[in-house]
Amino acid sequence: MSIDSKRLKKDSADAQAAIAANGHARRRTGATAVIEPVLPLIQELRARKQSWAAIATALAKQDVVQGNDRKPITGRRLTALISAINKRVRRQEERSAGRAKRRDLVPVPQQAHTLALSADLSVPAVAATIVTASEEDFRREDFEDCVRSLLKEDSK
Repeated sequence: MSIDSKRLKKDSADAQAAIAANGHARRRTGATAVIEPVLPLIQELRARKQSWAAIATALAKQDVVQGNDRKPITGRRLTALISAINKRVRRQEERSAGRAKRRDLVPVPQQAHTLALSADLSVPAVAATIVTASEEDFRREDFEDCVRSLLKEDSK
């Protein structure tokens, strides 16, 4: 499941306004796998003074659920998930730092190798100079063809 970031921002702002007007409103959503990819966005919303409950409500509007009972997430559950994610990342960094100190292990490469096409397979520069017709040109030609066909039928 992917999260629409623009919608999350809007829904979070709407939920924040509703929470401010109604008091406390708790909702629950999602799993760590859903929260983790949008964690930078959630941190950005927190920097903009959005409450955890508002962010959780916004996630709930995008059908993020948690647990077997499939209930929407609360702000408290959201903070617990984020805390667990941060703890896991810290542990991974500690392990990799410990690994770097060991002399018997090969160091982990810092930058992953990216794939590239060989020079033989790359697209020649000539293709870039070809001018393509726009959609409006196609429509204009189609219209002119229709007009010509109508005029030919009238002349018979």
